[in-house]
Amino acid sequence: MPKKIVKLMLLIGLSCLTLTGCWDSTEVNNRSIILELAVDKNTDYAYDTTKLIDDQPIYDIYYAIPDYGKLSGTNTLATNVETNVEVQAPTIGASIDDLETKNKNSVSFSHVKALLLGEELLKDPELFKRAMDSVSRDMLIARNVPLLAVNGDAKLITKVESEEQPILGLYIMDYFNNGERASSFFKKQLVGNYIREMDDTGVSTLPLFHTEKIDTTDPESKSTEIDISGAAVIHDYELVGYLTKEEVRSQLYIEGQIKNTPVVISDEGSLLSYTVKRQQSKLKFGETQTGPWCLIEIEVEGNISEYLSEEESKLISPQGLEEVKQAIANEIIKQINVGINKSKEMNMDFLGIGEAFYRQHPKMWMKYQPTWLSTSYRNLPISIGVDVSIQSTGISE
Repeated sequence: MPKKIVKLMLLIGLSCLTLTGCWDSTEVNNRSIILELAVDKNTDYAYDTTKLIDDQPIYDIYYAIPDYGKLSGTNTLATNVETNVEVQAPTIGASIDDLETKNKNSVSFSHVKALLLGEELLKDPELFKRAMDSVSRDMLIARNVPLLAVNGDAKLITKVESEEQPILGLYIMDYFNNGERASSFFKKQLVGNYIREMDDTGVSTLPLFHTEKIDTTDPESKSTEIDISGAAVIHDYELVGYLTKEEVRSQLYIEGQIKNTPVVISDEGSLLSYTVKRQQSKLKFGETQTGPWCLIEIEVEGNISEYLSEEESKLISPQGLEEVKQAIANEIIKQINVGINKSKEMNMDFLGIGEAFYRQHPKMWMKYQPTWLSTSYRNLPISIGVDVSIQSTGISE
């Protein structure tokens, strides 16, 4: 038999093996797929000397397991399609063992879509760091899993049920991965990226899952409103404050991540909307006798999306167009200063300016690194330059 035919038959045989089921011999029907985790600090916990260490309820964890029977077929808008299993345990790892005692199936973390952390956990740096070490060690969950902070108890997510997508983890995954969404009110964060930022600078931000409108008085009530905006600022695994969506917008401008975002200005009593389609940023640094300085250069490209005025013809004349560009640039500078002022107020470089300083001028950075988060950043002069490009005014000349 020719060698080519033998090789072809071997390849066909191997390909058939890959289509025969799971490599670990566990049927899909015998798995409980975890889609989201909500981790809280058990604020009622007090060390009990009568219990063993592995029976101390330090963490309060909610595992969301979907009911694929309800999700199958054409009934895509089924309700109550998730079971939320609560486990109290001394560590995340120990909770998995307890979880499997409450479930007839083996547990799989291979499809986790979101990890949500409660406010009290974020305020406890030791427990917070232990939790992140546990979920990332041995790749319990993937490094590209969305990571969110909750401004309250993370367990409140069990009271949220979107009418668009009944499984919250899938909703969050789609929310993060929607490349056409306007990027101006939240900055996505992933498990792996967060760990890297903690190792590199000790400062990071987590997108904020809001719980203010969730009814906590009725245990049976469900909220259909989901609000992910703003951010939690973390320093050395400890929550130091929250950012509004306007302050996050400033962060995104500085990082060059703004897109499909409106900028509204007032022009002679009329409102003009300019939509930023693309944006770039560049940070420059220098030094004077009094210390370092920073210049943030912003370039934006976009279109005039709305403008109703008797002076609309000014968009045709070069002089009028330059006036509009300057007004847009001034408004963007104001928006960026909102975040800069907040970072100076908190004395927390969540904008990544220090990291950019280090990458561009490592020798100069060494002079200011020891005092960066005490005095150097707070006293750093930051100036902003914005270049506005208008691709379309919406007017036919």
